Amino acid sequence: MALGSEVRRFPNPGGVPDLVAWLPSGAVVGLEATGNYHRPAAYALHRAGFRVYVLNPLALKAYARSMLRRAKTDRADARLIARYVAERYHELPLYEPSPEALLLTGLLVRVADAVRSDRVGVLNRLHAWQYVAPGVGEVLSALEVGLAQYRWDFEARARAIVEADPVLARWYEALQSLPGIGPAIALRVLAYSGDMGRFRSARAYAAFTGLTPRVYQSGTLPEVGRISRFGPPALRAAFWWAALQASRFDPERRAWVEALVARGKPKKVAITALANHLARAAWAVCVGVDGGGLDKRGG
Repeated sequence: MALGSEVRRFPNPGGVPDLVAWLPSGAVVGLEATGNYHRPAAYALHRAGFRVYVLNPLALKAYARSMLRRAKTDRADARLIARYVAERYHELPLYEPSPEALLLTGLLVRVADAVRSDRVGVLNRLHAWQYVAPGVGEVLSALEVGLAQYRWDFEARARAIVEADPVLARWYEALQSLPGIGPAIALRVLAYSGDMGRFRSARAYAAFTGLTPRVYQSGTLPEVGRISRFGPPALRAAFWWAALQASRFDPERRAWVEALVARGKPKKVAITALANHLARAAWAVCVGVDGGGLDKRGG
């Protein structure tokens, strides 16, 4: 953390209280988004009354490149973030934590997804040993059942929180009205989107997912469009799987994808385009119908 010319190091999350105590009243704080690790610090600093900006790592990387920076250390990164915020804070959106129900939903779903991804690696390592150590098989079976149960328990708790909140419950049902989106994908869309009401339009929300194309064109070189990949990978994956299911089982969406393929688009590109459309539709059926974010709680 940089303050003027002073740079201090605080462990995360254990050092967050010391960081809060060290900062002067009215300080403006910039944090680089780093998976889940920035979240406790951002939340604590916001609760303490500081103005907090959570910065996109890609924006910081581009800023560092524009300055021809060569050093890549924690100290240099702290100074870079401080300079970036000092120059551009008037253009940046202030950090606002999600409402508690959505915060807990996101946490539980992320833990469930972590259990699922780590489970594969753990079980694969044990599978490799069961042929030389027969007793491993029993441990393997118990562990496989136990990890699966943990995952389902976390997801069940997340669903219960969503269904108990009037706005989240409406959004949860509305998302499932879209082709390819069932309960599991709808839960992940809510968990990784945060408050969808903070986006002013379906286009802005689709840009957040990272499913919108970026176009590169220079001189006589042809335009090449690829998705930006700016948003949470798990959110992007949720919409992509929804699009894949819709392209298989929904006649209208299947015809739409086939039409793109007939025009020369690769199948994967066509499905990604459908995922972009589903992301826009998700915002429309939730915020577009509800008329606002989670701060507008009707009965």
